[in-house]
Amino acid sequence: MSISVLRRGDVSIIVLAGEFTLGGGGLAQPLDLRGHPLSDLGQTLHRLLDQGARKIVLDLGGVSFLDSAGLGELIACKKKTVQSGGDIRLLRPTGKVRDMLVMLSLTRIFQVFDDEAATLASFDA
Repeated sequence: MSISVLRRGDVSIIVLAGEFTLGGGGLAQPLDLRGHPLSDLGQTLHRLLDQGARKIVLDLGGVSFLDSAGLGELIACKKKTVQSGGDIRLLRPTGKVRDMLVMLSLTRIFQVFDDEAATLASFDA
């Protein structure tokens, strides 16, 4: 999983790419398939919140797979952001990732968008 951060005014967009999945071998820390810790997302979010970011978008357009560890990380990020007085929107989940969000009714927790402009505008609505 790779992570990069873009700024659009007062909105921070965390761009994710790869697979959110639990690593094999009985490891205690969730890893993506390349061996990067899922906690990197949490650390990125924590850094943004410490810098005062409160409007955050997770761009999932490059995420090809999401398992329970990845879902847990998304929910933890939402909770942490809301507790800090902010909110998170999801942008461009596709295929199985979108199917998983819908199937688990996570679209009730997260506002989901397919268009960046609409996502950014939703913070001002």
